[in-house]
Amino acid sequence: MSSKIEYVLDSAAVLALLRLEPGYQRVAELLERSVISSVNLAETLNKLAQKTPLKEARVLLLGMELRVEDWSEEMAYLSAEFSKFNKSHGLSLGDRACLALAKQLHATAVTSDGNWRRTPSLGVRIMLFR
Repeated sequence: MSSKIEYVLDSAAVLALLRLEPGYQRVAELLERSVISSVNLAETLNKLAQKTPLKEARVLLLGMELRVEDWSEEMAYLSAEFSKFNKSHGLSLGDRACLALAKQLHATAVTSDGNWRRTPSLGVRIMLFR
């Protein structure tokens, strides 16, 4: 997997792919050119662990061959730029992690959350996968 990174997946995108939920085909098409932040990976694992043994969840995610970008100090500061939208647009830490990584990589953030598109001044391209 040495393709150029064009997309940053949020946890909803990864979960949709794993669970074959609506829009999973679109996420599958993007997977080779995508990355996920370690924060969003943790969020994904937390959701999976609610219904799947953690070892099994790990195997599922490793099988996807997701590229994972470590969370850094710079990413923490970038995500803080979006904190002003926490209450008004419901941006969680995971949302901000995805957006910050997309901004840093000049990539498109992939989500199912339509609120992201209604949030002003993000400076990040957003793709809704469903």
